[in-house]
Amino acid sequence: MPDPAPIEIHKALADDTRYRLYRTLRLSGRPVSVRELSTRLSLHPNTLRPHLRRLEEAGLVASDVHRGASVGRPQVLYTAVDREGREGRDYRLLGEILVGLLTGARQRERAEQVAREWGAYLIGKSVPRPGARVPAGPNLAVLQEALAEAGFDPRFRRRSAKTVEISLRDCPFRELLDEHQELVCAVHRGLLEGMLGASRPPLELTAFEPLAERSTVCRLVAQRP
Repeated sequence: MPDPAPIEIHKALADDTRYRLYRTLRLSGRPVSVRELSTRLSLHPNTLRPHLRRLEEAGLVASDVHRGASVGRPQVLYTAVDREGREGRDYRLLGEILVGLLTGARQRERAEQVAREWGAYLIGKSVPRPGARVPAGPNLAVLQEALAEAGFDPRFRRRSAKTVEISLRDCPFRELLDEHQELVCAVHRGLLEGMLGASRPPLELTAFEPLAERSTVCRLVAQRP
């Protein structure tokens, strides 16, 4: 089968759900079942299946039927097909080049501040329209949407009316984490502080635990002042 045209790839990834599916499969680095994808993306398997078929048609995803040792229905596993390298884009290489310029404490502080400004900007894009009814407590829906859009795959758990615990099951900077953890976590923290501070009402970051679970999940606690 010939490679799909670049326009078909872009059309397939223009949908937010398909983009999240493809990104999740790429970051997993292994075959993943529909059930696991459903859990990770908080979407019903029947919602995901047509999107997976569309990604297969675009040549971005491959599927394989896995038959286990026990008797039962075979399981279909999905893997991402990397197309970005064929288009000459290597953003990881660009990231490696740029982080090499941020070697000192002052540069890291500046990177964290810029990330904080970006966090406020990302929240600002999704604030309620003027005159809209705003919940009395923290507007977690807006915050969750912004975190998901940034690639953090967030999970929320309310501790009280003013406090929420957030688990971040993914990291948009994961590829740089092994060699540049201190810088990555500083940028990560700055982005989170910017998002929380720009929320309505604003939230304060009271606890932040990078890589708290399975070397990927970060936890934070946010509270209304």
